[in-house]
Amino acid sequence: MTNNLAFNNLVYFIVFLVGTSVLFVVFALVCRFVAARRASQSIQVFLTRFAVAFAFLYLLEFAVIMLWPSVPRALAGGMANLVGGILGFAGISHSVSGWTLALQNPSLSFDIGWGCLGGELFWCYIALLFAETKATRKQHLMGIMVGLAILLAFNFIRITLSIYIEAATGFNIHYLFYYINIFFVMLVWLGWLWTIRRRPTRFAGAMP
Repeated sequence: MTNNLAFNNLVYFIVFLVGTSVLFVVFALVCRFVAARRASQSIQVFLTRFAVAFAFLYLLEFAVIMLWPSVPRALAGGMANLVGGILGFAGISHSVSGWTLALQNPSLSFDIGWGCLGGELFWCYIALLFAETKATRKQHLMGIMVGLAILLAFNFIRITLSIYIEAATGFNIHYLFYYINIFFVMLVWLGWLWTIRRRPTRFAGAMP
């Protein structure tokens, strides 16, 4: 019975990994077409590098969850406390238990689990950076540092606003915000591409 359960879990994980990877590869393909003028390599090279980087980071995340489950619990709990603190400033009564954020009025409960932290979107962004072959190591490093900081802040705002909007209006906007987050990932990546592809203006070129 235990062996069957372990096998079923492994099959589920493999199917989920493949399905998720395919979805994000399709997203990467869309990004590649949008940035056709700024991307510097063929679609085949771009998608291959993206798929390898994304799968590696996704498997690394899974390994961390399996080997050190206290890490995702701590991060999710920290996010729940941080969001709760912001909602408290807005005058919303709440309580936090682990990664569960409970509102008093209206009576709502939100589980800010590992999936809410946006790991898939972060790995997608890093994979998009890795797929660009003409950038230098410094440009890749700066893109990762600045881009992840922007995405972390945006994801925090997404979680806080989605809870606040549902508490105020009763409208569940979580999934809509997730798609907005995906679009924002593409915008941040396009912004990075622009910074490494921009050319000096005539005025700048004329300066001594």
